[in-house]
Amino acid sequence: MSSRLSKLRAKSPAEIAERVRYLVYCALERRRLQQRNSGPSSERRRPTVTPSIASAKRFYAGAVDRTRVQALFATDYREERNAAIAEAERVIERRVEFFGQQFQLSTPVAWNCDPVTGVEWPRRYHRDVPIHGGDIGYGDVKYVWELNRHQFLIDLGRASFLTGDRRYAAAAKTFLTEWIADNPYGIGVNWACALEPAFRVFSWLWTYNLCLDHVATDEDWHVAWLRAFYDHGRFLHRHLEYYASPFNHLIGEATALYMLGALFPQFAEASAWRARGRHVLESRLRAQFYADGGSVEQSTFYHHATLGFYLLALILGERNGEPFSRSVRDAVERGLEFSMALTQPDGKVPAIGGADDGKPIRMEHLPFWDFRPYLAIGSVLFDRGDFKCVAGRFFEDALWLLGPEGHARFGAIPGVAPEPSSVLLRDSGYATLRSSWSPDGDFVCLDCGEQAGELRTDAVPNSVHGHADALSVVVQLRGQPILVDSGLLCYNGEPVWEAHFRRTAAHNTALIDGNDQALHLGKMAWSYSYRVTQEHWMARSDEAVAMASHDGYTRRGGDTVHRRLVWLRPGSYVVIYDEFECAREHDVELNFQFAPGELALNGESAVAFNDDADMVWTASSALRARTFCGGSQPDEGWIAPSLGVRVAAPRVRLSGRIAAGRSAVLTVLAARLHRAASRASEPQGARPTIAVTTPGMISLARDGHVEYIGAPVISRDAAAPSALPVVISREDRGRKAG
Repeated sequence: MSSRLSKLRAKSPAEIAERVRYLVYCALERRRLQQRNSGPSSERRRPTVTPSIASAKRFYAGAVDRTRVQALFATDYREERNAAIAEAERVIERRVEFFGQQFQLSTPVAWNCDPVTGVEWPRRYHRDVPIHGGDIGYGDVKYVWELNRHQFLIDLGRASFLTGDRRYAAAAKTFLTEWIADNPYGIGVNWACALEPAFRVFSWLWTYNLCLDHVATDEDWHVAWLRAFYDHGRFLHRHLEYYASPFNHLIGEATALYMLGALFPQFAEASAWRARGRHVLESRLRAQFYADGGSVEQSTFYHHATLGFYLLALILGERNGEPFSRSVRDAVERGLEFSMALTQPDGKVPAIGGADDGKPIRMEHLPFWDFRPYLAIGSVLFDRGDFKCVAGRFFEDALWLLGPEGHARFGAIPGVAPEPSSVLLRDSGYATLRSSWSPDGDFVCLDCGEQAGELRTDAVPNSVHGHADALSVVVQLRGQPILVDSGLLCYNGEPVWEAHFRRTAAHNTALIDGNDQALHLGKMAWSYSYRVTQEHWMARSDEAVAMASHDGYTRRGGDTVHRRLVWLRPGSYVVIYDEFECAREHDVELNFQFAPGELALNGESAVAFNDDADMVWTASSALRARTFCGGSQPDEGWIAPSLGVRVAAPRVRLSGRIAAGRSAVLTVLAARLHRAASRASEPQGARPTIAVTTPGMISLARDGHVEYIGAPVISRDAAAPSALPVVISREDRGRKAG
């Protein structure tokens, strides 16, 4: 009760008024739907619609210019065409895949049943379905929702469009007919969150337009589908999550509402849908993104969800002669710049924060964290050669959205490497340190921002996708993943596993006395969140340094400030310097989560990772090193590369006791410059000589010369708080960096 009262006091009068209005509306709607659904089906009101195909020319260019698009798929996109047909054949066999699992669907599909447990969710008024109670016997609601987002129908649409084979459209008709019969308006789990109808709208619109030749010849099916579109539009119009989930949810819902209004002007409410959707997208823009383009949700996946929604609306608005404001275009361009900055050498972005499988733009089945199609689209929309350079090619998703003209324009844009290569995104709070933009380059990302935008630092609970991951690092050396983010396993599951991936112990950062950097209240709820101070930034063409600290361990009686410096050096190695300032003794724990592979502990202060890298460390106080991989507990070597997927991966845990005052830990992570099938076959000098030497110094040497010598810094000149350890190398012998 105290928590609820504190949350109520924190709300604005406008929010309270909107929530009260919505509760009243839902009470009235609940009564109407119960009365309607208790009568004979013939008496239930059905919207009157006319089977019109006006949306065809209004839709995205790739779904309109069939002849030229088919020609491109016969030449430049042959592999994508074959993959699309293979995916569609699996769907015809009722085999669909999401969250890393394949499911065999029944005939008819049990749309309200959890696909894992087989348990049916209650068929109640949508607001009464218990979706917020976690796994309470039905299963993780994300699974039944993902099934009902119908993204697999797009595969049928692509194959139908590219081949003309009626089987694919017929299969889509069967799935749709089954779904409509099993999901009356506003009843059941598939209406329990407005984002779910929105995602269905995206899937249905693509499938409808790609199968349009077949849909137009079947009037009964056409009318049924239009009625379903109408139901989804009127539901979204009345249930936008203005305050319940005002970030990617609200933007996705508003985008779907706008698209329905723009594509089906014959609907009675179309102009109201278009106006409301557009108003939300324009008026809520600043609440979605920081000034540097990053999402305030502090999740790289949901950044691309929100950005994808805006891209869909922006392109459709321009095609229909009602372009969005300059502020929307500018925000989308900055959002793409953020995406570009976080793109790693392997083409993916780090798995930071919450995630699921719902991509607003998902035609080609790419690796989960690969969002380069967005940059290909942005290259054409904004005439950006740097976007083209990082995208690498004009992905299938870009072709469907922008058509053959977009494909030609992309080819004519000169690709240029982004400048600068290393950037500090001050507002969203990420420092990306990069040696080059080549696929075998070095990349480090330091999380030096808040847990989420404008998150409270007092006891009032906040529900966020951001994790307690201040000062966590992600590292790729010579294009190989070394240190990774653990990801997110589930939203509703076994509590200890569900919670772990959000908490500090899951990330490549430090714990004090076993505590999180903020107070985890359960699920996505946190209080007493931290603030991060960005203390130092330096970037040159061949190296970059970032330093930041946070106050998460000074709240609730704590007294410890954690400061971390990360230094990417020429020669593919990274220096990580951790400093702790406190008034009394504490337990400290540092975790380093490696990518899947082989990890060997060498002595007390070094590990070797595959044939890719070596890591050594030294500290001002004794540290015990332990390694884990696939243990019985979630913190014993596990990552979640996508929702519901658990993969064993090696982890190093350093633990010890720090004294009052200032303590430090120095870690060096160095690539092996010549990867080989076995260590015995490595060329001379390929593996660096990297070791802790007396007294507590780390040295790193290659090819007979010393590249780095450093020691933990436990006292500093107050006049030069950002001084770094001494560096000795052939280029800058005796010089201090920073």
